[in-house]
Amino acid sequence: MATKPVANAKKIRLESDTTPKFPYTTKPASLRRALKEIPQKPKPKKIDQKLLQTWGYSDNNDTTIVRVLKTIGLLTDAGEPTDLYAKFMDLADGAKYLAPEIKRVYEPLFQASLAPYNESQEKLRNMFNINSGGGDRAIDQQIQTFKALCENANFEEAAAAPAPLLTAQNPEIPIHRANGSPTVAYGVGEPIVNINLHIHLPENKSRREYEDIIEDIGRYIFGRQSDRAK
Repeated sequence: MATKPVANAKKIRLESDTTPKFPYTTKPASLRRALKEIPQKPKPKKIDQKLLQTWGYSDNNDTTIVRVLKTIGLLTDAGEPTDLYAKFMDLADGAKYLAPEIKRVYEPLFQASLAPYNESQEKLRNMFNINSGGGDRAIDQQIQTFKALCENANFEEAAAAPAPLLTAQNPEIPIHRANGSPTVAYGVGEPIVNINLHIHLPENKSRREYEDIIEDIGRYIFGRQSDRAK
């Protein structure tokens, strides 16, 4: 009686240790095909088994590609295309948008190797054995899923893409404003500069003298005119 809970605990622990940690499809070839075809098709409202069948994916196992697309960020939990999906549809630049998401999902692999997608099959299997779980078949399917994703991503262009500048001309980036105007935003492509002033006022000055100091700061730094100057 005393050994039975120990045996059960060992069984639960072993089952947990063999749970696959990375997304995978049982039909990697279908995933490869889908990633190639997505940019060629109109963006759907939702991707599910019914839509896959209309696209020619008739095997019931083809639906396992949907869970991969969800995990990688191309679909929502409800199967609806995300903003990333729309970016991935771009024939010219879509592949570079997929690369950062692959790095996010497979972070342990990219910590172990600068380019795990270029590693040998032996090295890649070793990395999956260390960082994931599952039997031999599950490991193989995880590896093939990873390869299918990487084949449709552009890691070089993603790494070379410059970070967006904080500009007044870029409406997608929030701008700190004062009285409805940018703090500082001159010229196209120039960054916004936030200025923090620490003012140490002299002692024994009159109220009018303090007001003059504040007005001078507003006039010479921010280009504002006081009501008294008008």
